[in-house]
Amino acid sequence: MGDRTPARVSLKIYLDRRFLRMVTSFAEDSAKAFGLAEPEALKLTLACEEIFAYLCGAGHTDEEIAVEAENGGYYVRLKFLFKAQQFNLRALNLTSTVSSGDASSLEEMGLLIASKFVEGFHFAEDLQHGPGLVLIKEKAYPAPAGTELPEIGPVKDFHIASPGPENLKLFARLVAAHYPDHLYIESFRLPGKVVDMVASGEYGVKLAVGEQGQIAGGIVWRRLGAGTIESFGPYLFNQRADLGLSEELIASCIGQIARTDAIGLICRYPTPELPGGYFESLGTINLVRQAGVTMPQPVYYRELREDPGCRVWAHPDLEDFLRAEYSRLFFTRDIHLARHEGEQRPPHSIFAPQFDRANRQITLRAIWDGADAAANLAQHVKILSAEDLPNIFFEIDLACAWQAALTPALLNNGFSPRLVLPYGGRADVVVFQHRGGE
Repeated sequence: MGDRTPARVSLKIYLDRRFLRMVTSFAEDSAKAFGLAEPEALKLTLACEEIFAYLCGAGHTDEEIAVEAENGGYYVRLKFLFKAQQFNLRALNLTSTVSSGDASSLEEMGLLIASKFVEGFHFAEDLQHGPGLVLIKEKAYPAPAGTELPEIGPVKDFHIASPGPENLKLFARLVAAHYPDHLYIESFRLPGKVVDMVASGEYGVKLAVGEQGQIAGGIVWRRLGAGTIESFGPYLFNQRADLGLSEELIASCIGQIARTDAIGLICRYPTPELPGGYFESLGTINLVRQAGVTMPQPVYYRELREDPGCRVWAHPDLEDFLRAEYSRLFFTRDIHLARHEGEQRPPHSIFAPQFDRANRQITLRAIWDGADAAANLAQHVKILSAEDLPNIFFEIDLACAWQAALTPALLNNGFSPRLVLPYGGRADVVVFQHRGGE
C-alpha cells in the first residue's frame, strides 16, 4: 500500500435551493474528472441533488456547508459537511418506505432515492464542520470476458514479485477459477477493478512467479481499521505444499506491512494453504452455503508489534464475552461500561449495509444512533431474511459508547457476539451474527 493522496476538490455554499444547480454541476463535473462513466456520474449527481435539496428544506439559508469530492481510484467519494444537528436522515435505511399519507415520509423520499443510487454511505466527523454524510459511488467494470485461462503446472523455482496490470488481471481470474466464492471478496470477480484497487494504494499484492513467468500464487492485503491490516489468501494454483510458496507469500506481505504503523494482521478468508504457526484463532463464523448446509469459517490473527492496549466501551450484557476474549487472546484493554439511562436520543437510527450476494451475506454497521434501534433492526432482519440472505452480520466499533450501547437491541433480535477484530475500526470491532446463520 502506498502513501498516495487522492485528488480532492471542494465547494463551500449556503443551504439555499437557488444554488442547487451549482452543487449538482460540481458533483457531475468532479465525478467525470475522477473517472466515472456517464451513467455512474449521473447517479451520483442525482443522489447529490436529492441530499442537497433535503438539507435545504431541513436547514436555514444562512447556514454554510462544504461539499467535497474525492478520487478513490476505483470509486468517487462525495462528502457533505454541515454543522446543523436537526437533520433526520432515517430514509437512508434500506428498509425505508414512502407513504402517500405521511407528510414527513414524502419529505424524506429524496433520501431514499439517493441511497439507491450509491454503493455505500457512512457518517464522518469533521472537527471544523461537524457531522458529514459520505456517499461512495464505484466505477462500473465489465464482467470478465470468456478468456481461456492458461494451464498452471507445478513450478520448480519461483520468486516473489509485484505484478503489472495484465498479470494482476490474470491473477484475479485464476483466484475466481480455483477457489470458491467464500474465500475471496466480491471485487475479485472484476479483474479491471482489482487493477484500480491496487493502483489506488488501498490494496497491496504480491505474486509468486515461476521460472517461465507463470503465476503460481499470490496474496492480497488492505488496511481494515486504525491499526489492522486484512489479508486475503495465500492463493496457490496447482502447486506442491513443500515448495514453500505459502510461507514466502505470507512473509512478503508481513515484510511490506511492517513498514506501516499496523499492530496486527487479520485473515477472514483463510485458504487451505494458509501455513500453520503464523496465526492464532480469533474464532469462527458460520456461513449458510445452501439450505440446511452450514459451514464454519475460521478467522485468524497475527500480532505484528507489541499491542499498546486501548480503551473500549462495552454494554454490561457484552462485558463477560469481551473479558473472556481479551483474556484468551492476551489483549490489554481498559473496559468502560456504556448503557442507556433514560437520556434523550435521536428518534431514528441508521444502519449502513454491505452486501455480498454471491455468498448470500450482508454486514450491517450502525452509523447513527436512535431510540428506534431495536425496531429498526427487527425490520432489517425481517426484510433480509425474506430476500434469502441468511448470513446476517452486525459490526459495532467499541471506540463509540453509543454503538456499544446497542448490544441489547442486537441480543433481543437474535444476534450473538462471535468474535473481536482487534483495531478493526477506530478501536476493536465486535462481530455479531444473526442466529439464522448459526
